[in-house]
Amino acid sequence: MADKSIIRTVKNPKLTLIAFQLRNNLALGDEPIETADHLWEKCQELGETLNSPHLKTLINRLEQDQGKIGFPPGEDDISNDYVELLSEQFLHFYAIPELNKPQLKGEVYPLQIHDTYAIDITFRRPDAVVNLAEFNYFLNPNYCLLPNNIQSDLGQTLILFAEPLLSESDHYQDFANACVEALFPSSEAQRLLENPILAGKFFGSPIFEYDTGEYNPSRQINLLIWFNCSPRTQILEAQGNYYQLLINLLCCRHKILYSYTQARWCYQQAKDLYKQLLPKVENLKNLSPNQSEKLADLKQELIEIPQSSFEYGEYIQQMKLQLNTIKTNLKNYQDYLNQLNNILMPEDNLPFFNKFETRTKDKFIEQINVDLGYLIPGQNLFSELINTIRGLVEIEQAEIDRSLETKISILGVSLGVGGIAASTFSGYVERPLINSNQSPSKTSINPGLFAFLLSGTIALCTGVLTAKYLRCRRRKSPKN
Repeated sequence: MADKSIIRTVKNPKLTLIAFQLRNNLALGDEPIETADHLWEKCQELGETLNSPHLKTLINRLEQDQGKIGFPPGEDDISNDYVELLSEQFLHFYAIPELNKPQLKGEVYPLQIHDTYAIDITFRRPDAVVNLAEFNYFLNPNYCLLPNNIQSDLGQTLILFAEPLLSESDHYQDFANACVEALFPSSEAQRLLENPILAGKFFGSPIFEYDTGEYNPSRQINLLIWFNCSPRTQILEAQGNYYQLLINLLCCRHKILYSYTQARWCYQQAKDLYKQLLPKVENLKNLSPNQSEKLADLKQELIEIPQSSFEYGEYIQQMKLQLNTIKTNLKNYQDYLNQLNNILMPEDNLPFFNKFETRTKDKFIEQINVDLGYLIPGQNLFSELINTIRGLVEIEQAEIDRSLETKISILGVSLGVGGIAASTFSGYVERPLINSNQSPSKTSINPGLFAFLLSGTIALCTGVLTAKYLRCRRRKSPKN
């Protein structure tokens, strides 16, 4: 933690937010996604919050210049690697101050980098000496530039550039830590300060990277503090030859992080589906003895498991796409970093950029490959389980069909024989046998009832004999 007893000041400070938002994805092709205009809408909200008329009108200005915002990344006649979206390049803004408060000023620089929108929002206090305690007013009013307020889907980086007015007992690292505490709420500052801080040199002056170490864009804070400690630094920074390379480098960085988080999310979803599959395998060992219930259960599984199998395969495919995105952006990142290194001074070094390159190769790409190695064999289990259940359904259905066929056969034979018997005895119903010696008044069995009972008995006996015959035939048939 920085020594708060020291009053620290800086000269000509500026704080730049660089945020990124996807414009297009594979699903919609050249059409912008629903959240494509998120950054411009955030500028509008910022204009309302800060009472800044120019920020409120950014979307209208973007649409007036092009008739639409941005370009489809597939247009061959447009170089979409780096497109400025305003004809005047920058939109300078100011905020109408409260009573007895100094005016806030800065500029907005909207861009399109291939399939991604980027925005540079800079608050500056030119030609002034500013106490660090005033950062929250001049450079990050009401912490409006924090990730939880901007909420860009690809994330953001903050860059503080200022000339530190150090006391004799102060050091650049301590001064940078004090700047962190001045720019952020205490909880966010603590998250930044408890992680490793990487120091380097950029155009002859100290530069420090602070990062919370998270991958979620809505929570991750990435901060560069670059001190202006020599006339050479001031000249090279003002010339801005590094700027486009830096923006492209950061864009690749945030795309890599975004793709990694998406791949890990897909891995978790696929893992959950696989966990749901294992109990279904066990359930096959404990099916209901009732044939109809067993068949109904198997058919239900045959509806659910293929759907889960399809989703499982989709997650694997998405992971492969994200892996390819990471590899592509890593290559671009390396190209931009090499170009940036070519314009550095001999004593310069930017270790945090090199470290991210190494982490992408050794952790992000390797981790996704490991995850895919775990998941891909699971596709075979889904296929085998589906085939097993289909086989069981066919067997159970055949058993039920055969049982039904047997019942129909028994019933048919029984009814047929019973019908013949009934026809045979119907003559006796019409011409009853009367013994001439028998008294007519003596009661006897109704002939019709006798015929019915006799035919029913014959049908029942025939059914039993037919059932036994079919059972014996079924037992012998596998041997033949």
